[in-house]
Amino acid sequence: MTGGEYARDWALPQFNFHLITAYGVLRNSGVPLGKADYVQHAFAYLRPGTMPNA
Repeated sequence: MTGGEYARDWALPQFNFHLITAYGVLRNSGVPLGKADYVQHAFAYLRPGTMPNA
């Protein structure tokens, strides 16, 4: 298995599974998470006046 195959076929799916599971557990526990909590780097590209309310 090459490094690329390992990353594509094993590491990324494992990471994605654990990330989504943790997000689901936190949301189910009442933690107010949303897209704005994990894509803050994209706010620099928003049109003026379209910033989401926190």
